[in-house]
Amino acid sequence: MGTKYDYISLKNQYVQGSMSIRELCRANDIPTWSTVNARAKREDWDQKRTEFNRQVENKSLEHLAQKRATKIAEIQLDALEVIHAGILKMAEDMDAEEEYEVGGSTKRRKVMRIHPRDLAILIDKFQSLIGQPTQINENRNLGIDVLTQADPETMRDLLAALRPRQVVGPTEGTSSRPDPSSARSH
Repeated sequence: MGTKYDYISLKNQYVQGSMSIRELCRANDIPTWSTVNARAKREDWDQKRTEFNRQVENKSLEHLAQKRATKIAEIQLDALEVIHAGILKMAEDMDAEEEYEVGGSTKRRKVMRIHPRDLAILIDKFQSLIGQPTQINENRNLGIDVLTQADPETMRDLLAALRPRQVVGPTEGTSSRPDPSSARSH
């Protein structure tokens, strides 16, 4: 008659641990490991261990991801609160004044402890923190291509319009058109 072992306990120890079958048998005072090894192969304990480790790793990653997401959300909320406080302080400072003395007389001047540039820096840092761009550049192109040659007469008229007009008008007998020899060369 064969020896009965608590195979459920043995399987759980093996699947959740890192011992070999021989080490498992030694730890549980089982003199021969071949019977336990045959059962382990038949029930595919190695596959169960692999699956168990994969589940542990996934749960661990989920837990870490949740902790990280929570921490990031807290940091973002704290940053928004700082920006909000800065906006309120800047609004309060817009009407704030302080007294100072000049030549024995007391004068008042506006004071601003938080300036718009300070808020802009805070907002810029917040944008970086949440992964948003801090600058947005826009380029526009009209998409006009001039493929034909312009009429030389039209070009002279355009050049004349672009040049500053002379105070004295053209003298008698001279053309009102600009002298092409005075045009800029490339």
